[in-house]
Amino acid sequence: MALGPKRNVILVAVIAILLVVCGVLVFGIKLQTIPLSPLERAMADLRATPMLGLAMKDYPDAEKAIREAMEEDQRNPVAPGVPPRAFYAVGALSRDRIRPMLAAADDASAVAVMAARFALATRLRADDPQKCREFAMNGVQRVDQLSPESQKLFSDFLSKMEAAYRNGRAANGKPQPMSTPQEIVQLLGQTGFTQDDLDGLNRFAALSSIRACEIDLKIDGAPPKLPPDKQGPFSRFVLTH
Repeated sequence: MALGPKRNVILVAVIAILLVVCGVLVFGIKLQTIPLSPLERAMADLRATPMLGLAMKDYPDAEKAIREAMEEDQRNPVAPGVPPRAFYAVGALSRDRIRPMLAAADDASAVAVMAARFALATRLRADDPQKCREFAMNGVQRVDQLSPESQKLFSDFLSKMEAAYRNGRAANGKPQPMSTPQEIVQLLGQTGFTQDDLDGLNRFAALSSIRACEIDLKIDGAPPKLPPDKQGPFSRFVLTH
């Protein structure tokens, strides 16, 4: 049984920051600054965002690509319902720069990210199951509309991801052991994941909010239920796929 596609955790984290309003990107984390242009305000907020700001500092070429994408989004807005160009620029930063460092993070750092994600998803389910489903699928589009507690947990999630990124980068990006898809299915089975859950994972987009959130929580909450030597490899797989 193959593990079906669900969501990329890193991309979900950074996409949740982005919001398009009238062709101008703004962000859920605000700064106390002198008046700036919409573009400069967006870039300043990005730089102040845990994880994303650090990666932009480490890779100036990626920051340049994001800025250029934002400028193009302002000049030539995309059609309604189409992701902005900045969405893909941030996705490239996630894929090419952040994800490899998370694959190199040690067990404690990777497991901590999963725990922070589980705490956030649990709070979102209590606040609004639809928000929990959005977070599992494509990221919460309006972070500023989350409850104060959820906003705090979201920030903690990004901070834990930043710590794992730093850990992997300090190790020069050398990949650590990671579970295979087949092993992931077996390990999930050890934590109570059922065949019905696996089937649901393969049609995740069609699930109800409550059911999607339930499956997401089972995955994010799995590491503590696994043997110690399996927790890190499992977490690194989930964080990079």
